Amino acid sequence: MLKEITQNLKIQWKSLLIADLLYKAIAYTILIPLVSLIFRGFLYFSGREILADTDIADFFLHPLGWLALVIVGGGLIGITAFEIGTLMVMNLSAIHTQKVQGLTALWFIYDKASEILRMTSRMVLRILLIALPFITVGGVIFLLFLTDYDINFYLTEKPPKFLIVASTIATILLVMTALLIRCLFNWAVAIPLLLFENKSPDQSLERSRELMFGKRLKFAKWTGVWALLNFIIGTIASAFVLILGSQVIPTNTDSVFVLVTILGGILVTWAVVNFLIQIVSSTTLALMLSYFYNSFCRGDDFKLPAEPETPPQWSLKITMKRVIAGILVAFLGTSFIGLAAVRTVRFVDEVEITAHRGASAVAPENTLASVRQAIVDGTDWVEIDVQESKDGVVMVAHDSDLKKVAGNAIKIWEGTAEELRSIDIGSYFDAKFQNERMPTLSEVLDACKDKVRLNIELKYYGHDQNLEQKVVDLVEEHGMENDIVIMSLKQAGIQKVKKLRPDWTVGLLTAVAASDITRAKADFLAVSTKLATHRFIESAHERNKRVHVWTVNDAPTMSLMIGRGADNLITDHPDLAKQVLAERAFLSPLERVLIEFSFLFGEIESQEVEQ
Repeated sequence: MLKEITQNLKIQWKSLLIADLLYKAIAYTILIPLVSLIFRGFLYFSGREILADTDIADFFLHPLGWLALVIVGGGLIGITAFEIGTLMVMNLSAIHTQKVQGLTALWFIYDKASEILRMTSRMVLRILLIALPFITVGGVIFLLFLTDYDINFYLTEKPPKFLIVASTIATILLVMTALLIRCLFNWAVAIPLLLFENKSPDQSLERSRELMFGKRLKFAKWTGVWALLNFIIGTIASAFVLILGSQVIPTNTDSVFVLVTILGGILVTWAVVNFLIQIVSSTTLALMLSYFYNSFCRGDDFKLPAEPETPPQWSLKITMKRVIAGILVAFLGTSFIGLAAVRTVRFVDEVEITAHRGASAVAPENTLASVRQAIVDGTDWVEIDVQESKDGVVMVAHDSDLKKVAGNAIKIWEGTAEELRSIDIGSYFDAKFQNERMPTLSEVLDACKDKVRLNIELKYYGHDQNLEQKVVDLVEEHGMENDIVIMSLKQAGIQKVKKLRPDWTVGLLTAVAASDITRAKADFLAVSTKLATHRFIESAHERNKRVHVWTVNDAPTMSLMIGRGADNLITDHPDLAKQVLAERAFLSPLERVLIEFSFLFGEIESQEVEQ
């Protein structure tokens, strides 16, 4: 296989490269935006604009969500199938001594597009039907055995029961994964059957399953070799760029011009290398599938598209003028890219610090002790979580129960304020906090007034009576309307606050997203560090939304998020964040650029700030 693929690449690598480039141009400009538009259409008809956090599960548990999975998932897989199919047309034509150009192959795939999409949508539906019982069983086991206490207790303490149940669910999911891989192997030659043997989508899937019987192990070996070789190629290429970047980016230059030009060149190299890695991966996959199909599964009905007319011949003559022009264009291009990259670096730090559940690294979370410590540390904001007690008092607590912080399984909504305040929630952290009790929102507002601003997160566990209105009333009672913001994982909650008080600042909190959450109806977005990329933060700012990033607890990540333009760092260590800000105040513009891109090239190791 390797010998034949290598020989084929030597003969027609230019044609394959051009065809793949043409396909990618079509995919990125037409196909992917079209699939994205279809997905947004499903969101619109579901009454949603975005999908974030818990809304994702709610949406995909609905019949409309399942339909979206089948159609949009089929579209995304279909885009990949179009690419693989285009390259297979050219490769199989070469194997059978028939010349086919890239445009001819693309047109042939276009003619089969509807059938390919029907087939990929059926594939997604079957995958979902296979996965559904396993996911259902795993979910039932979770509900039966891991809902006695708040999930944060299980994740923090990891009792034997949790480990047993987690292992059981993991085993179930592993079995599901094995069956799904087996299913995908069964469909290994479905694309060429549909393209070259004129079979319907259903016939292609069924015939592929029949042909792969007894050949799955062989195909697994071929796939393993392909994956290993692509991993090695990708690792070597990436290492080359990283080493190049660490060697050529200057650390002691005073010239912005030199830095911008070199940085632009490295970023261009990085982008080109990654793009080439993608092309190598897709091309070699298509070649591997072609040879496997041709060697073991090709039927008597096999037929290639008709040969096109001989294309006009052309050649590129290299002259000194063209070389000089190319060098000039490359220089200007790298300089422009370098300037664009430098533009993303923040040269003046305009970031605020929020103490996560108070200074929760040095005091029990969501207690008056943690709030007071955050004030001592000089934080700009204190973040707390609120929910209602049995008698309707707004209490400050994160989990649905007190199992993690007190070893007591009482649910917040099942205890009166007096009962909840009788429980020690500080000793678990340190004996010196044994007198700490669950505070009310009113007490926290008193502690923060005229000292620090307050970020109130609304917690919903299905038992709130009128949480939003009560929070609004308490804030206004304490005269802190201008010193608070309100956020929640639940979009409906922050929209209710916005309806009650249109001029108040509200934020959407999320760890994951399945759509563009910068479109959310919120004044700020509180996101995990994984979501807080340069592109995301810029997009949010373009829509006049501030970005809060959580939970940032180490100096390098703090500096990285500040450099990317985050407006607020939510941290358990507000004192450390203040130290990082103080140190960054003495950095020159060049040092800021170098620190920002050191995370990419590894030239400069950010130093941890001592706490």
